[in-house]
Amino acid sequence: MRPDAVIFDMDDVLCRYDLGRRLRALSRLTGKTPRDIRAAIWDSGFEDAADTGGYPDPDHYLSEFGRRIGHDLSRADWVAARRESMQPWPDMLALAARVGEQARIAIFTNNGPLTKAALADLFPEVTAVFGEQYYSFEFGTKKPDPASYTRLMERMDLDPQRCWFIDDKRSNVTGARIAGIAGHHFRSHEQLLPELQGLGFTL
Repeated sequence: MRPDAVIFDMDDVLCRYDLGRRLRALSRLTGKTPRDIRAAIWDSGFEDAADTGGYPDPDHYLSEFGRRIGHDLSRADWVAARRESMQPWPDMLALAARVGEQARIAIFTNNGPLTKAALADLFPEVTAVFGEQYYSFEFGTKKPDPASYTRLMERMDLDPQRCWFIDDKRSNVTGARIAGIAGHHFRSHEQLLPELQGLGFTL
């Protein structure tokens, strides 16, 4: 039976996300080493805290980001570094658009408030396809916590058994399944396509 809604992860499903490239871009902008930036933001738990709602205001998030790396980073510079780390995958965006002609589609991504606020600048190709985007920080927890999917279903007013979820991390797909949502562990467009066709999509 074809699902009523298909929910896509964003990074490494609809685009290639390269944290190393982002760190190098931030290093050029700030004069800090990539290792120090990673320690201050990712290894410290700050980014996890932002992804789970610890900094729901984009300006507060950006201010704390800059304080932790020891550089007053502008929003434009933050966006430029994040955008540099993202390489859109046209085949996946085209596939999502075709699915969207036959079912409701949405993005559900582990990200914080500034990614949401700046998505049109970060990834305009995805906003052209997806009218609905949901972020873990809005739900106070992140994938793979089953509660994140339950809260997403409540927000979208959907029956989890009528949805299908796609993510590049196996643990995130497992979390969705615990919440009652069938899912696909994404590895490539070529492997995803026949599964969608098997669900009844014409692609």
